[in-house]
Amino acid sequence: MGSEYAQFEAAVNAMQTADAASAQIELNRLISSVDGWRVGVRAVASQSDNMRFFGALSLHLSLAREPGPPNANLSEILYALLQALSIEKIPFVATKMGVALSALMFRTCPQHPLQTIANAIPPQSLASTATILSLFSIFAQELASRTFATQSQRISVFENVRNDIPGVLNLIASVLESVDYSNLDIFKVKVEALKCVLAWGVVEKAIPVESMPKLLTLVIQHLQHEATFIPSCQVLAELLTFKDLLVHERTICDALIPVLTDGIVAGEFRRCIEEEDVETGHAICSLLSQVGESFPKYLVKNLGTSVHVLRLIEMVLRFTAFPGYYGIDEDISHLPDEFWYEIEESLTDDTVVPALPSQANSQRLELSTDPVTHEPVLHGDGVRIDGTRLATRFLNRGSGGNSWDMSGFPEGAVERVWGAAREIFAALVGVVRAKIERPKELDFAGWNQDMREKFRLYRMDKGETLLACNRILGKSIYDILIPLAIQKIEEISQGRGEDGQALESTLFCLKSIAEEVFINDTPHLHILFGDAIMGRVAAFPPTFWRVRLTFCLLIGEERHPSWLNKNPVYLLPVITFLMNSLNVNAPLTGAAVSSLEQVCSVCRKQLGGIAQNMLDAWERMKPGLSSNDRVRLIRSVSAILEPLSPQEQLPHLMTLAGSMIGEMRTTLAILAASPTLLSQPPEVEVAERLLVRDLLRLLKGVCQGIQKSEGDDVEDEDVAENGAIIVESGEAVDLFASIDSGMKGRMGQLSGVVWETIGAVFQVFSTDEETIDIACSLIIMTLQTKIPIMFTPNPSTLANLLLPSFSSNHFAIQIRVFTILLQSVKQGTNASGEDMLVVGDSSNMVLEWVSARLCDLNSAIIPVLLGNGNPAAAMAEHSDIVEAYFKLLTRVLAKHPWAIIRLLESHQQALFGDLILTGLGLQERSSCSAVVDFVRDLVSFNTGRSHSSKRMMMGSKSMNAESQESQEAQKCRDLLHGGVAVIGARLVRVLILDIGGSLPTSMWPLIADLLHRIITHFPADARGWVVECLREEGFPTVHCTNADKEDFVKGMMVAQMKAFKDLVKTFGLKCRNLQDTSYGSSIRV
Repeated sequence: MGSEYAQFEAAVNAMQTADAASAQIELNRLISSVDGWRVGVRAVASQSDNMRFFGALSLHLSLAREPGPPNANLSEILYALLQALSIEKIPFVATKMGVALSALMFRTCPQHPLQTIANAIPPQSLASTATILSLFSIFAQELASRTFATQSQRISVFENVRNDIPGVLNLIASVLESVDYSNLDIFKVKVEALKCVLAWGVVEKAIPVESMPKLLTLVIQHLQHEATFIPSCQVLAELLTFKDLLVHERTICDALIPVLTDGIVAGEFRRCIEEEDVETGHAICSLLSQVGESFPKYLVKNLGTSVHVLRLIEMVLRFTAFPGYYGIDEDISHLPDEFWYEIEESLTDDTVVPALPSQANSQRLELSTDPVTHEPVLHGDGVRIDGTRLATRFLNRGSGGNSWDMSGFPEGAVERVWGAAREIFAALVGVVRAKIERPKELDFAGWNQDMREKFRLYRMDKGETLLACNRILGKSIYDILIPLAIQKIEEISQGRGEDGQALESTLFCLKSIAEEVFINDTPHLHILFGDAIMGRVAAFPPTFWRVRLTFCLLIGEERHPSWLNKNPVYLLPVITFLMNSLNVNAPLTGAAVSSLEQVCSVCRKQLGGIAQNMLDAWERMKPGLSSNDRVRLIRSVSAILEPLSPQEQLPHLMTLAGSMIGEMRTTLAILAASPTLLSQPPEVEVAERLLVRDLLRLLKGVCQGIQKSEGDDVEDEDVAENGAIIVESGEAVDLFASIDSGMKGRMGQLSGVVWETIGAVFQVFSTDEETIDIACSLIIMTLQTKIPIMFTPNPSTLANLLLPSFSSNHFAIQIRVFTILLQSVKQGTNASGEDMLVVGDSSNMVLEWVSARLCDLNSAIIPVLLGNGNPAAAMAEHSDIVEAYFKLLTRVLAKHPWAIIRLLESHQQALFGDLILTGLGLQERSSCSAVVDFVRDLVSFNTGRSHSSKRMMMGSKSMNAESQESQEAQKCRDLLHGGVAVIGARLVRVLILDIGGSLPTSMWPLIADLLHRIITHFPADARGWVVECLREEGFPTVHCTNADKEDFVKGMMVAQMKAFKDLVKTFGLKCRNLQDTSYGSSIRV
């Protein structure tokens, strides 16, 4: 021990020299030793500050480490603590020793841990009382954050601690009840007592409910003293979070709220606002906000009658408006966010306060200028709507003084509540608008990225606050914001608006509430999208680009496109505004093209007349746009083409697609002639490679744009009671059947060129995964949607394109294309009436084709996954292919089960004999889950499930046809189940290994589900399979006893699904020896 202490002392002294790194290693070695804690005990009593510092650190690290030194002695550590406390200037030492002491208490679990600490420290002095309270606080903090090894240990520690809580509370109460202020040191002890209350307040159920009233009373009294003011605020805020206090809501609020709105608290409030005292403001604001979060119903019920409640809300409102920019100058104004949400929810709860009957607004509003104030004023039905006065009335009532103006509230209890509420939330709108205003562009440019991001997130959060205001004010919120926007525009026109940040924040407010706008009853939008606002913003010079950006975002926000669709007179000005916003700068262009896409998609039927104008604009604008913006713009243009008749639509589409294909073919020819360009690594930007990718994305964008908008297909159809769509005729209407033969011929030619070009892309970029991925996503788009024939591939041609490509590069995306293709293929006819395969709904007529293609695909995939006789390594390496392949098999099983049965015998042997069994043990979750899903569907396969919906859509079949179909389905099921039965024993063995330790516990729910299905569908065989593999000694792990195995076998045959999952969890934990751990108890199956 002596030599170790000498080594420790030498290492501490060396920490100040050039050998600090070596000294640190030596200290770590000594601390980690069995007697490291003894070195710490001796060091904390040293006269050297450095030795005490590292001694306390050593003691902390040694005792906090699991499992901890086996010979640690509580009495020795307590004695060392006393010695340390007798030396001055050791706050760090005391704290670290308190943490170390707590760790030892949690491990040794004495019956009275807190009393043991208190007994070790000499009483009868303020200093000793402060020390005890400080150690109690540290103990509470450690207890609140402690993760115990087992649940039983946690329960034992908490029970022992609760035995000592009355003594702790009595000590706190005796300190707080003391009124002897002759010794100023008493305030230091009182602060420690308040901190102790705060620390124990966060420990679960540590403070009994019956102790709360007394504690609250004592803490409230300490708001009256400067030295204890901030700690008292913090303690009260924490205590008010206790849900059990709701039963005492009126008693607490009646006593507390007057204290918070008058006297010293009110004086401190006014001072911190005037002096911008962030520390005091943070404490008061947190407390006031917590009152609202804990007792919002009390505040709402007393809105119209209690001056104290109104004063409290005014104080919270002024904190919401705390001076400065959030994240840069202050961090207070976000604290009341939850306060406002709780007040809004209580106001809209009919059980708290009845709602007032809604009043219909004028369908159109008139705008004029007040002759006295020269401010914009709204009129509706001949009544002046003074939103500006509404937004300032509430704060003017208090005027910062001690009185409160209650005049002007409506008569009637409910009316007074709502009258006050509307004034409060109207004032909140004005406050939020001012707080989210950015600084001047020059100042904003000086902010770093973190500051900008913090302020951006703050604005988003305040958008939620504005939605709360909207729910209370309804359309009255527009009475505030629309005149304000016009006023700010006037200021800009007169040269007083600088760079328009006040207008921008007003528009941001309008954008934030767009998701709840009433599109059939918001007359203010006629002004917003008319000449008074949008028309004047459109004329602003480029320096006001940020105002224009926010207005662009506002146009495409939530319900505004739907309003424009119902008011098409504003569509052309809106489209013009957005198009003129392109190519100004990157942020503005992104906002404009985003909203353009939204408007064109929703309003496509209204915009057909400007299709050619949009195509011309596309040609002009595309050179200056980024790749992503070009794709979004082409989707916008294509969306306008979708509602047009085939005769109008096809020439435009052929022009668009033709130009893209022509440019792509030219670029492919350049690449084919210059192999060195393609040999460049992926990180090198080759212009031709990037151009091909862009053109593929643009072609996909055209396909996306001309899809029918959501809901178009069912808009005029009847809907059955069960929600199924009933169609009059079983035949789908082909809108392109009426086009003339000449147009069909041109379409056919273009279609051939399109797919020939895509085939060339696969050849030229055979090893470029990113380009192949883009091409495949284009193909998937054409397969999943009904679009003109020139974009729809021939299934056989597509299959012949994909198979060689996959064989050479093994990209999983190509298997996903095959998955969609095998689901979408059907029989059709060509222009000459000959049978051919096309993309659409599947039928049994294509079984031979699907079976053949699946066989071809297996021939390419299975060798990759089997590897060189090591499927486990090959499947782990190609986990993305495993996932895609088994998802394909699952889809094929659901739609074409016979194709699985018709696989070559060698393919079936590989699938059932190697791939399934190996795949069930893969560590990569998504690939293993795909295998589990396939086997699960295979085990519980039932072909009859898809026919009921088909009969609903297409009409009933004859009894003979149904009978024949049923026989074929049963035969198919028997064959598939026979395949499962052959590997049943091996399959069960793998699953039990997975439970026992082969797979993470997060996979247990999937494994349990699969194993339960096997037992359900093969009850006679399953028991034998399980018993056979469990007979093996040490299987699945050495931790699993014969008794554990017997319990599992007994429970598995009778358990329902929920009980079976519990059985799997219990068995798995025992196999992993985790049954008595906190980790084991936290697992959910």
